[in-house]
Order: sequence, then C-alpha cells, then structure tokens
Amino acid sequence: MASKIAFKVLLFIVFFFILSFFTAFILKDDTTSYSRVLSHEFYNQENIDILFCGASHVSHGMNPKIADAAFGKNTFNAGTPSQGINGTYAIIRQALKNYNISKIYLETDFAVACRNGSLHSGMGKSDFIVQSFLRDSSIKRDFILENSSPDTIFNALLPIGKDKLMTVSPKRVFLKLKRIVTGEYFRYEYKTKDAGYAGKGCVLDYERIENGTFSNDDFEPPFLPIADYWKFYIEKIVKLCKENNVALVFYSMPCSDFYLHEKGNYNVFYEEMKDYINSLGFDYYDFNLLREEFSLYDEDYFDDNHLNVYGIEKYSRQFCNFFTGKITETEMFHSSYREKTESQMPVVYGLLIIKNETGRSFEIIPMTNIKNRQAITYDVAIKNSDGEKILAQNTHETKFFLPEKSSGKIFVKSYVDGIQHNSVKENYAAF
Repeated sequence: MASKIAFKVLLFIVFFFILSFFTAFILKDDTTSYSRVLSHEFYNQENIDILFCGASHVSHGMNPKIADAAFGKNTFNAGTPSQGINGTYAIIRQALKNYNISKIYLETDFAVACRNGSLHSGMGKSDFIVQSFLRDSSIKRDFILENSSPDTIFNALLPIGKDKLMTVSPKRVFLKLKRIVTGEYFRYEYKTKDAGYAGKGCVLDYERIENGTFSNDDFEPPFLPIADYWKFYIEKIVKLCKENNVALVFYSMPCSDFYLHEKGNYNVFYEEMKDYINSLGFDYYDFNLLREEFSLYDEDYFDDNHLNVYGIEKYSRQFCNFFTGKITETEMFHSSYREKTESQMPVVYGLLIIKNETGRSFEIIPMTNIKNRQAITYDVAIKNSDGEKILAQNTHETKFFLPEKSSGKIFVKSYVDGIQHNSVKENYAAF
C-alpha cells in the first residue's frame, strides 16, 4: 500500500514538472529577448578568448565585431539586463567551464556596485535571466542556493513562477506560438522597432538623444558606498580568475554627464572604486574620465546612461585603441572626474523640472559645471488645452506656478551668456 502511494506521489511530481516545463515554455515572454539570443550564441562559439561582463551598460556598449578585429581574437559580450554581481560570477564560472578564456573585462557599473544585497535574499527578474543562461547543473544549483531563501527556493526551482518573465496576454502567447510554428522563434534573431543586434551579445539601439535635450522630472537616487555584497563576489571572481590563469581588467562604461550630475558627486564614487580595485592589485579604468577629444555627446545615447548604435561604434573603437596600446592612459583620461568637469567649457548638461506634490508649481534645477548660476537664463512656457502661454523670457528665476486643474507640457530653454544650451520639455498635471 505504501509503495503504491509513493509511486502515485512520484508520478504526480513527474507529471507536475513536465506540465510546468511545458507551461513555462509557452508563457515565457521571450520572443523579443536579446538574452535568449545571446545565450544561444554563447554556447555555439568555437572558443571565446576575451569575455566582456556586466549588466546592460555592457550589452549596450561593446560591439564584439569591432573588438574581434582590434584584438585579433574571438570576443563575446555577456551583459544581461540589470545583471547583479552574483550573476556575473555565475556566468564567468560557466564561461570558464566551456571555453579557454584568456582575459575578462569586468564593468564596474555603480548601479550594480552600490546595490545593497545579501546571500539567500531571494531571486528577482535579473537573476532568473541569468539562471536560464546557465547550463551546467552544479553552477546553476550553486546560483540558486546562494540566492534563495527557504521561502523562495520553491519558486526558484520551478520552471514557472514569480519574476520569470511570464505573460498571460493572449496576444503575446499567440505571437509566440505563431513564431514557434513558423520556425521564426528558433532562428534566434533579435529585432524590435527601435533596436537591432550586432551579434555576440551587443544590442544596437537606433534612437538618439538630440544634443541639449536631456531632462528629468525627478531626482535620481544618489551615489551610495560600494556594497560589501558586491565586494564579496568581486573577490570570488578575482580568486577564480587567478586559479584559471585568466587576466582580469576592471573598467567603467561612460554615462552622460547629465546623469552623473543628477546623482551627485561622481568623483566620490570614482575615488572609492579606484582605491578598492587598486587594493586588490589591479588598475581601474573609468571611461567617464575621457578627455574632450574622446568625449561622447548627448546624441551618442538613447537614454541618459546607455549608448546607442552611434555611441557604441565610437566607444568600442576608443576602448580597443586604448587596450591595444594605440592611446596612452594620460592621453585618454583625466586624472579625476573633478578635473574633467573643471577643464570643460561652461555647460548646462541638462535640466531637472521638479514639480511639487500638488503639481501647482515647479522648479528648474540645472545640471552644470557653472558655479555662477547668474550666467544662466531661461525661457519658460507651458502648453495645455487653453493653448500656449509664456511664463518668462530671459529670466534668472527658477520657480514657477502652474494653472489649477490643468495638464500639458512645460517647455524650457536655457542660455549661458546668451547662448542656448538646452531645449527641454516635460509633462505636468496640476490638481
């Protein structure tokens, strides 16, 4: 009797997992996922000599085809969306198991390095993307156990569950089934209305920011100290690379100066990261310190911290020229971010348009290297259902009121000594 019950329980578990795998495959919304394409390509390389690791700054930053030609080796870009340092460690373990890698370039994105985390705290979307990338059973097991708590382990082990990119949209499910039936799903291509794919993990976004149009209607979270959690995994990566005789290079991708100024004093993060990486016995290269002749512009980004197809082309060549010795460190970089901004001509990188809680007023906050704010003037207007209204012209004022019970757009132009630097717009709704 007991054996029959045990058999029925085992049979139920087997059918349950088979059904879960099938359901997860159908409901997983990955028809336009570059991570799925990246993973397929990763396991179909003859060898990977050089690996680029990190989160979306890497996948939207380095074109391996340019790197292949520059280094004369096969390179691969393993960046995935919001990839945590725990995921980077697991992907490096997988890469070293599959390929004879000689060098790893690891991007020290502050959004990842300063992210608070702890072991066994549970897995989120970015972790499940990495989990689906991993194929070695022991590496996948370690990744799940290190990052799951007792109350989240079941969700981590099941094929279907929370934060696993599932969709219940009939339209999206039908689209996936259609692509499976036609075979399009198995061609492993990535293409959207606004983006394409350069191959080997590199995403090409076609949208571009017009120069002088960076703006935001809220404050970005400030820079935080580098997290102990990040350091814990960095030191595991360092140990792993030494054991496998793999050269390790630490670097940071360039973000827009507008974005860095939004978050506070980037120089504080730079100095902390440099000191920490140096303490491990490595040099640190921060491409946010590029000299003027190598600088990127607003139009090289598709948002304030990710490069577009034009920025990727420029940056990839700069990166390769530096690391192949065509440009020296002193020729390429300032010694600090403070030195960089102080050496620039007076500039307004972008504008914050911050509304109060009721939306009845707003304040203009320039992100700038200009100390004398009286050099900056503004033209301010709004447009709503009543038409367009000019609030001020050639003014030093930065605080303005909005009409009650209205919604529309705020338009601001900024000038430095009479020369226009910015033209931005933000939505508003006044209660």
